[in-house]
Amino acid sequence: MNIYKLEDIKQLAPCGTAVTVGMFDGVHIGHRHILSLLRSVADEKGLMPVVVTFDRHPRQVLTEGVATHFRITTNEERSGLLAGCGVEAVVEVGFTPALAGMSACEFFEQVLVGRLGARALVLGFDNMFGSRGRNDFDRLPELAGRMGVTLHVDDAVYYCGREVSSTRIRKALQNGQTDRASAMLGRGYRMRGIVEKGRQLGRRLGFPTANVSLADTSKVWPADGVYAVWVTLADGTSGLKGMANFGAQPTFGLEKPVFEVNIFDFDADLYDSMLTVEFGPRLRDICRFEDVSTLVDQLVADRAAARRLLGGVSGNIAED
Repeated sequence: MNIYKLEDIKQLAPCGTAVTVGMFDGVHIGHRHILSLLRSVADEKGLMPVVVTFDRHPRQVLTEGVATHFRITTNEERSGLLAGCGVEAVVEVGFTPALAGMSACEFFEQVLVGRLGARALVLGFDNMFGSRGRNDFDRLPELAGRMGVTLHVDDAVYYCGREVSSTRIRKALQNGQTDRASAMLGRGYRMRGIVEKGRQLGRRLGFPTANVSLADTSKVWPADGVYAVWVTLADGTSGLKGMANFGAQPTFGLEKPVFEVNIFDFDADLYDSMLTVEFGPRLRDICRFEDVSTLVDQLVADRAAARRLLGGVSGNIAED
């Protein structure tokens, strides 16, 4: 799959393109349904399937207070997932005030048709683009017809009776409902970070942990809690089972959030290496224990619960 910046494109495909437009944050099961339709339309018409997306989420630019802990996938993660869905090309558009001011018909005519040679446009069931203040999205079918571009609208994909959306997935994660988020994503939610030296409290308790530093502030933080997890190491070793504490450590008087991962049946130096952690089910809330022995008893129970919930199923980190 090739990734292009819009400003670098002169001609994308002589045969023309079938395009879809969206942020595709998470590349969830609803997005994958759209991408399947995009490939079918492109194959039927002999066109190149192209995803048009943005370097930043529009809400992060236009809405105050959502710049941090908002994205389900980074741009790098999104590109890898799109490639796994059979997309041939991704065109990344810089989301600027000038772009935000374009109407839907202007964006369609100037960018999708004028720059990318669109001959077919595939939209999600609730997909819209263009300036809200200059909303002419309803005119798009008539304009597409005049310009010889076929318009295809996909059906919704449902989970528990409601449409799957990135917004629902964010809310599920923020509520600690990682099982719901995973069902809508079609995989577990993942976070990555460098292992740093911590206070080694876990090791003294018999549960050595990797203290993971989360440098990417754009990713959604799941609710504080203890989770069953799968871990992939920097060398590609994947499917390692464990449990993670995400949040404070009130028993030790630490209120600053930490992300500590205990990998089962594992003992090696991971300092300064990258870990990818895939969240399984949430085990419990974080709570303050009266003494260390009570905490250790709970950790033993947590480990048993995590092993039972993770079972013989390996994490699917390596599959994408």
